[in-house]
Amino acid sequence: YFMSKGKNLMLCAGIITLIATFALSWFTIGIHQIFYFYGIGGLKNFLDLFVHTQNYADYYELPLWAIYISAAILIIILISGVLQCLGKKKPVVGLIGSIMPLLIGIIILLNAFFGILPELILYLEIFADSSRLIPGLIPFNYVIPGRTESIGTYVLLAGGLLGVIGYKISRDEF
Repeated sequence: YFMSKGKNLMLCAGIITLIATFALSWFTIGIHQIFYFYGIGGLKNFLDLFVHTQNYADYYELPLWAIYISAAILIIILISGVLQCLGKKKPVVGLIGSIMPLLIGIIILLNAFFGILPELILYLEIFADSSRLIPGLIPFNYVIPGRTESIGTYVLLAGGLLGVIGYKISRDEF
């Protein structure tokens, strides 16, 4: 039998989100040295977050527990594409996986277009990486001319939005 359209959308959303998270740059910062913001940077810096938790707390002037919450959010962001793919079996899991890509995309775009929430962009530093995983290829970084965000932001946002639409359709099918 054919699977539901909503569940197929969840699977597509998961694949799009995984590509946007791990293969595309969301935005870049730097003049002398370019820092790419994407999921591999988050993976590379993940252990450092736990080893140097107090340093992060001091740097951001946050209590230690806030850094641990940030680590949990980092994990959710990194696995959001997988959660969306799992939404094929349990749509609510796909919806949970769709929330973080939407939030990250919206925060980046609000900052890029209006300069809103610049302090939240600072918290995305954990995703910064100055080296490419595959030189010249990953992360793929196409910065829109005259903008600060890269095409990965839009793909990430599309993956999150597609997941929410897939959830809605899968709920309406039953």
